Amino acid sequence: MHRRIPYGLIWLLMVFISTSQMGLGTEANQDKKRKEKRTGVVVLPIVFYQPETRIGAGAGGLITHRAKGSSESARPSTLFFQAYYTQNKQYGIELKPEIYLKNEIYLINAYLKTSKFPSKFWGIGNQTLDKDEENYTPRMFNFDFSVQRRILPRERFYLGIQYKFENYKILELESDGELAKGTITGCEGGRLSSLGFILNWDRRDNIFFPHTGNYFQMTTNFYSQFFGSDFEFTSLQFDLRKYFPVFKSHVFAVQALIKSVSGSPSFRHMSEIGGETVMRGYYSGRYRDKAMLAIQTELRFKVWKRLGMVVFAGAADLGENIGDLSPANFKYSVGLGLRFLVVPKEGANIRIDQGWGKGTSGFYVMANEAF
Repeated sequence: MHRRIPYGLIWLLMVFISTSQMGLGTEANQDKKRKEKRTGVVVLPIVFYQPETRIGAGAGGLITHRAKGSSESARPSTLFFQAYYTQNKQYGIELKPEIYLKNEIYLINAYLKTSKFPSKFWGIGNQTLDKDEENYTPRMFNFDFSVQRRILPRERFYLGIQYKFENYKILELESDGELAKGTITGCEGGRLSSLGFILNWDRRDNIFFPHTGNYFQMTTNFYSQFFGSDFEFTSLQFDLRKYFPVFKSHVFAVQALIKSVSGSPSFRHMSEIGGETVMRGYYSGRYRDKAMLAIQTELRFKVWKRLGMVVFAGAADLGENIGDLSPANFKYSVGLGLRFLVVPKEGANIRIDQGWGKGTSGFYVMANEAF
């Protein structure tokens, strides 16, 4: 489960796991059925509290499926879903399918979300102050869709096209804040529509918990009035990951994330650090600007049966341009985490992370790894 789950969200209770093949029988029949299982379902209740929302509750989960006759090494199709509602009449509904077709020749990704949920803004740049924090509440509708095709027969090397759409309106904001002054691009909401391209090279041995291999992805998106967008800008992102096996059950993971935005983007669509995937310990969007470089490392190791642990660290900087980035301005974060294996066949985990940044911290309970 991925980005956009509310900050401070807590997934409670144990996991309910079911499959498409269930029943009682002899041990031999049970072994056979376990081999034939193609669909797994993980469902979790959600309960959380924030001053801006009061009590919130809902449910979320993950469905995995392998096509009939596919090998154990084949990538499973997945569907992430969640829905929640709060005492302050805020809500979120999210669906994220990832589908492999024709023996992984085609990869289809989609993202559908509607929400009304509070957020925070500190201004733009890498030197914004904690005292500049202001609250605002957007109502959003998102729809993303991409189709990728394998272009090398013996490699998971994909080329694809993607479309992104977002319509948002800011319903509540602080009357004395920067957003209320009307000088920040996107402070009144608007519509975003883009067409873009994806180049994706995936050599990981597992999409949920890689032990070895690499993952390189380049994405570019063109937001234009021609596509119906109220904002005109271009975004380019490189996501580079490498996984090293260490000893028998340890993994050392490294990620470099580079993003550059040119033109006149909405403040919500600039490069940013913070949240449950990039620089854990900082609030999502604590720092934002047009260009960003983030480097993250993580040591993952098994503790006992389904229980594991991680130690992670990261460094990042933002600026008006890539050339403005400097190690002297890097923000740093460190943290510890627990992992619980909920789908052993696929290697899917629930993760519990505690991250610390400079004068800040964050607690996250999610599914799957940060990278």
